[in-house]
Amino acid sequence: RWGRAQEVYSEDPVLSGYLTFMFVDGGQVGNETKPKYWQAAACCKHYAAYDLETIPVDRYHFSAKVDARNMWETYMPVFDMCVRAANGAHVMCSYNAINGVPTCGDPKLLNGILRDQWKWPGFVVSDYDAWAQIYETHNYCPNMTCAAAVGLNAGMDQEGGGTRAINQLQAAIDSHMTSPEAVAMAFKRLFRVRLQLGMHDPP
Repeated sequence: RWGRAQEVYSEDPVLSGYLTFMFVDGGQVGNETKPKYWQAAACCKHYAAYDLETIPVDRYHFSAKVDARNMWETYMPVFDMCVRAANGAHVMCSYNAINGVPTCGDPKLLNGILRDQWKWPGFVVSDYDAWAQIYETHNYCPNMTCAAAVGLNAGMDQEGGGTRAINQLQAAIDSHMTSPEAVAMAFKRLFRVRLQLGMHDPP
């Protein structure tokens, strides 16, 4: 049985996808008094192949071995409905890795599928400290400066939880591992959602 079944509607990816679409689409529509604003900004999580707590290893070190067919038939249908069909405002990448690559540092998973393939305009936030764990638990990078750059370049926009990764972005820019333009794009994605929520308009 799926270890995190309490976080989804069912273990059927198609059923869960349709229920997710209705929840997200209904939650984000404008209200009667201010129809141009979203009522909420839905988060599609945890992206992706994130299905355990501690067995056989804790989720901060786990690397899911997933082939392409299982990925698209089992894990992706709900995200397709949440992200592409319902236009969920943001996606939370998960603690685990997939086939050795941390989800929060995987350019194929973030920029590749979400933005290039699905043409999705939202922002990506890490699960609590998952951006930092690109270095700290997965040892995918030799230091935190590298982890900051890998996450941003892959498509991360916001560090959930602490600031250990984003505090190193200036060092990553100085080392030519990423660019100010990449930071500006992340800022743009984040503030686009704030504007859609009416957070910067007069009351």
